[in-house]
Amino acid sequence: MQMRVGAAAITRITEREHWAFAPTELFPEITEAEAGRTRSRYAPTSVDPSSGELVLAIHTYVIRLGGQVIVVDPGNGNHKERPNLPAHHHFATDYPDRFAAAGFDPAEVGLVVSTHLHPDHCGWNTTLVDGRWVPTFPNATHVFFDEELAFVESLAAQGVSDFPALYEDSVQPVLGRARRLSLASEQVLASWDGTEVVAVAAPGHTPGHCVIEIRGRERAVISGDVIHHPVQLELPDLSQAGDSDRSQARRTRAALLARCADEGITLLPAHFPGGGPVSLERDTSGALTWRGVEVVA
Repeated sequence: MQMRVGAAAITRITEREHWAFAPTELFPEITEAEAGRTRSRYAPTSVDPSSGELVLAIHTYVIRLGGQVIVVDPGNGNHKERPNLPAHHHFATDYPDRFAAAGFDPAEVGLVVSTHLHPDHCGWNTTLVDGRWVPTFPNATHVFFDEELAFVESLAAQGVSDFPALYEDSVQPVLGRARRLSLASEQVLASWDGTEVVAVAAPGHTPGHCVIEIRGRERAVISGDVIHHPVQLELPDLSQAGDSDRSQARRTRAALLARCADEGITLLPAHFPGGGPVSLERDTSGALTWRGVEVVA
């Protein structure tokens, strides 16, 4: 997928196209009736028709703005030890080849930013070379938001799940080239020819979660884990298992979807399989409608 937003060219690179989860594994509060409706409406792209599992993907977005190349959410990464999180454990994908096939050289990347520091959003910060984790993007500055970095450092220090390993293999090796920012206000990460790349606080999934907005003549938002699966477009109160604050995550999701519909902002999801950008509108009753997701009427 490629698109232009103002002066920015945005390319989506997919690390994994079919990443399947049982409905209650992804959304613990989903009812059997909701799961059944999801199976009938979203197969075969977003639901596996044979197993009934909900299908996600893992996407990175690369923004070329003027002479700068910005990587947003650099995926899960290969060879990562995540025994407590089997869905993230020991990937062996051709992501580097896909990155090159999309026309990018890791050495030209100037900025790397994660919407949050979960394994599938920061893993390709590093690559395993001769037993050492080295920066995948050797000339890049990595942006870390104080709230999110503090959260992950706390989880790592407490030994929670696989966060000690995540911090050691995907965060610590790039901290020497890091730019640390607060999300107390919107942060302009890059600008050129009337187009800005802006980080905006979007807490709930994690305390320091942000979305990345591209603002020019048109507007788009890279939404990270504010929304995981297309079913949350029609069931926005459905909480995802990894939400650290479910009430806040629901408020953030509802607000973002409303902004996309009311302000004409194109949604660029991290995990929707297939398709491309999602456009939201309101029908005559004020309810949200969308294009860009395969749905069975």
